[in-house]
This record gives sequence, structure tokens and C-alpha cells, in this order.
Amino acid sequence: MSTINRRELLKFAAAGTVAVGTGALAVQVLTTSGSQAAVEDPAGLDETYKGRRIQAAPAGLRAQSRDAAPAMPHVLIDGKPLHVMVNGDGTYTSVSNHYETFKSLRAVARAAVDQLDGAQLVPLHHR
Repeated sequence: MSTINRRELLKFAAAGTVAVGTGALAVQVLTTSGSQAAVEDPAGLDETYKGRRIQAAPAGLRAQSRDAAPAMPHVLIDGKPLHVMVNGDGTYTSVSNHYETFKSLRAVARAAVDQLDGAQLVPLHHR
């Protein structure tokens, strides 16, 4: 029976550390790429979900100016605007599901319809 000397033990430990680190990196890359927003149809969305009409269009750019900022996406439920915000990672959040993120405008609009449960959407007014 052979014994493992200190040098061989350190080589095995180093190899194990590299393997674990590589596996952890692979898991991080796979889960991060899965959280990216889905590609939106540039033509927008117009569908009926649970008897409610959902219309959505991805954000475009505001009028060309020196300090032009990206506009917010437009989502309508039965013709009334749903306030939708774009998160830093490209996912969406709405005023009706503020603590959840969604990968697409379709998903955020459908979640709002589910949350409304038949109630009418009341537009948000900024003062």
C-alpha cells in the first residue's frame, strides 16, 4: 500500500479547489444568463388574457436631445396604462407586483391581470 506524501496531498487539494471553483463559476454563469430579460417582439404585444385585453410595446428612445433618456415601456390593460419599470438587469417590475421581477412585458402584464382578479386598473397620476 502506498502512502501519499505531503506534496501529492497538496496537488490533490489544489486540483479539488480548482474543480469546485470551476463548478461554482459555471453555476453562476448559467443562473445569471437565465435571469436576463427575454427578447421582446419589437412590434409589441396585443392579446386577450383571462378576458382582459393586454397591449404592450417595449421602451424606445425619447425625442433626440442632448440628455435623451430611454423611455419606459408602454403596457395597457383594457386601455388603461399599467406603470412598468425596467430593472438594471433588463427584467420588469410593475406597480401591482412591485416586489417581483418578470422576464418579459407579457409576463408582467399577465401577473398584473392575475393580481387585479377582475378589478379595474386605476391609473397612476404623477403630480
